[in-house]
Amino acid sequence: MTDPNQQPPQTPYQPSAPVHPPQQYLPAQQDPALGYPGQQPPAPPPAASSKPLLFAVGGFLAVLALLAGGYAVYDGFIKEDSGVAACKAMRDGKEIDGTARGSGDDKPTEAEYRKVREQFEDSRHEKIREHGTALIDIAWQVSNLPEEQEMGALAFMGPLTTHMSGLQTACADQGVIVDLNRGR
Repeated sequence: MTDPNQQPPQTPYQPSAPVHPPQQYLPAQQDPALGYPGQQPPAPPPAASSKPLLFAVGGFLAVLALLAGGYAVYDGFIKEDSGVAACKAMRDGKEIDGTARGSGDDKPTEAEYRKVREQFEDSRHEKIREHGTALIDIAWQVSNLPEEQEMGALAFMGPLTTHMSGLQTACADQGVIVDLNRGR
């Protein structure tokens, strides 16, 4: 017989934590970009095209060429040549830099000499550059002769007349008639 107060025999192992229902197997979540099982993998993304870079480089080079061409046109045709400007100043009886002529007894300073010489050096015209710089150099040397050696200026007469007539011809070639022999 059975005893009503008797408990069922204990099982040797009893779980201490609550029991969860068994989990069902779920397939791993798939990334839509990778596709789903049984599908072809997606094509790789297209490689970055180098056309935009080529267009940008081409555009930059075109702008650079336009700027260089524009400057060449300005410097060659629009901007007045410094040597021709000096010829015009001499024609008009002004100082080479275009300012009004002084009394004539002022001895030029070295800064004035360099400024006038640079104006002839910067000319695009070879003959103006050659004869203008030589004439300015001779005038500078004569103006710096010591007072007791004025007769030494006679040594410069040959080159002075050569470069004076050469500068007159070079200016006339550019359409500017200069009379360096008239007294002003």
